[in-house]
Amino acid sequence: MEKKGQVTIFIILGIVIISAVLVFFLWAQPVYFSDRAGNLGFEGCVKDVVERGISELEGKAGFINPDFTYPYQGKKFTYLCYTEDYYVTCTVQVPFLKNVFDEQLKLLIREEVDACYDSSLESLRDQGYSVTSGAVDYNVEIEPGIVRVEISAPTNIGDQSFTRFNVRVNSPIYEMLMISTSIVQSEARFGDSDVSELMIYYPEYFIAKTKRGEGTTVYVLESKTFGNEFSFASRSLVWPAGFDLGGGA
Repeated sequence: MEKKGQVTIFIILGIVIISAVLVFFLWAQPVYFSDRAGNLGFEGCVKDVVERGISELEGKAGFINPDFTYPYQGKKFTYLCYTEDYYVTCTVQVPFLKNVFDEQLKLLIREEVDACYDSSLESLRDQGYSVTSGAVDYNVEIEPGIVRVEISAPTNIGDQSFTRFNVRVNSPIYEMLMISTSIVQSEARFGDSDVSELMIYYPEYFIAKTKRGEGTTVYVLESKTFGNEFSFASRSLVWPAGFDLGGGA
């Protein structure tokens, strides 16, 4: 009898737990809204904005308005490592390239992300839903293979409340930033970089390296899978014109 009573108690506890879980998911619902955001046009809109922002920053080495560039073939390549002196290696201009890209991307897309959110809510209102919203804030994180945008936006749609939205964008930018950082460190230490060796370690990427007459080297990294291009310039260990490396001038 005692064992039967224990079994009955366990069955009752199991029913209570299952009921609680069902109530949470069917009534309270999780605060994350990413799955439904796509149906509202919010997630897709933000993805487009992030992809455009990444593409724009890739051509400027991660800066919205770079102020130290090298003109070449109608483009301006941002210096990530530079020295104006002869015989010495360059000084790294951006010690934490990934952090800079994170911050600049967040600044670049802010207005458009806000516009995506406002547009999605306005669309709901046009459909007759009662919608209220609060202050919008968000964070951008670049991770291997993806760029993740976490948006905090207290929102009420009818009798449902949401607080956070997650958007993930497939992108090779993390890997490209790591490769670029490796190249810059090599330029700063040795005055040059072996891109052939890098392409062996990273076969998914093509690295074009162009040395210019006045000492600047232009680098362009291309993702073979996505087609993204990340470009920058370096000036390191430059020898004067006519200098003989064998020991004479």
